[in-house]
Amino acid sequence: MLWQAVGVFALALLCVVDGDRKPPRYRIALETPPHERWNQVIDDHLDAIPGVIEETKLFVPTFLQPFVFWLTEKMIRFFPPDLAAEMKGISLRSGLKLGEIIGLNILYDITGFDRRHILGCTSIVAQDDKGVIWHGRNLDYAMGTLLRNITIIVDFTRNNSVVFTTTTFASYVGVLTGQRPGAFSLSLNARYSGAYIDNILMELFTLFRLPISFAVRKTLEGIESYDAAVTYLSSMHMIAPCYLAVGGVKPGEGAIITRNRWASADVWRINSEKGRWFLLETNYDHWKPTSDKRRKVGNDAMRALGSSKLNAKTLFGVMSVWPVMNNETIFTTVMSAGHPEVLDANTVVRTISGSGEEM
Repeated sequence: MLWQAVGVFALALLCVVDGDRKPPRYRIALETPPHERWNQVIDDHLDAIPGVIEETKLFVPTFLQPFVFWLTEKMIRFFPPDLAAEMKGISLRSGLKLGEIIGLNILYDITGFDRRHILGCTSIVAQDDKGVIWHGRNLDYAMGTLLRNITIIVDFTRNNSVVFTTTTFASYVGVLTGQRPGAFSLSLNARYSGAYIDNILMELFTLFRLPISFAVRKTLEGIESYDAAVTYLSSMHMIAPCYLAVGGVKPGEGAIITRNRWASADVWRINSEKGRWFLLETNYDHWKPTSDKRRKVGNDAMRALGSSKLNAKTLFGVMSVWPVMNNETIFTTVMSAGHPEVLDANTVVRTISGSGEEM
C-alpha cells in the first residue's frame, strides 16, 4: 500500500505546473449597498470579463440571442433583491448589457441539459482518522483560459467577520464552491438533466426565483449548520439537477446530495462504521457504473492514501492526479469548515500540462 501512495503523489507532483497561481482575494462587506459590492473586482478585471461574455453567447443559438438576452433582463424582477442589485451594479460598472451579465449568472440552469456544455468537476468529502472533515474540489469547464483569468477568492463579511468564502469568478454573484467557517463547506457538480423542456417547465414553475448558484449562496450566507444545510439543499425545488457535496465540522458530517428538480434522489453519507471515510463525486450517479476515469483514479488514490495520512496537502495531491485534474480544470481548492484557513494555502488556478487523455 505504501508504494501505491508514493506512486500517486509522485504523479501528482508531475501534474502541478510552475504556472499554477493563487487567485487574487477580495473582501465584500454585506453592509455595502449591493450595487457597489463588486466595484473593485470589476475594475480589476475589465479587460477579461467581456471575453467571457462573448464565449457565453456561443452557448445560445445566434438567432435566439436577441430574444434570450432580452428575456433574461426581464427576469431580474424575480431574483433575490440583493443579487439583482449586484448584477445591475456589475452591468453599470463594466458597461456590459444587463441581460448578458444575467445570462452568465444563470448559465448552468439554462445549459444543464446539454452534455457539451455541462459543468464537469470532481468533489471529494473525506474524514481523517482524527475525525476532521476535508473537502477537495476541482472545477472543470470548457472556457479554460477565459475563466482562469477571472478566477478569484471572495470573503463575504458582516460586521467585519467572515460569513462565507467562495472561490468564484469576477461578475458571478452566485456560488459554486464555498465554505462557512465553523459550519460547513459546499461544492456543486453538474448532473445531466435530460430534456430541455424539463428545464423550461421548472423555470416556469419556480418563476426562476432561485437559480442553483443563487441557492448555494443563500445557503452559505443564511444557514448556520451542516444539518440545516443538508436538509435545505435536499428538499428545495431546483431548475436543473446537480450534485452537492457538503462537509461539516464534526465526525460523520459529510454528504453527497444527488438532486432531481423536485427533491433529492439520494443522500450518500460518510459512515466510518461501514468503512466509508470518503465520498467522491464527478458527474455520474455514484450507485451506477461508469467509464469515467476521474472516478476510478480518484477512488484508487484515496484508498492508497488512507484516512491516517489525509490532510489538506495530501488531499490537494489527490486532486492533482491526472485525470482528476485535466485539461478543463479551472481551479483546485481544498477546504475545511473546521479549519477555514487551509483554503487560502490550498487554492490555485491551474495551468494544465497533462497527458491529454480523455476522462
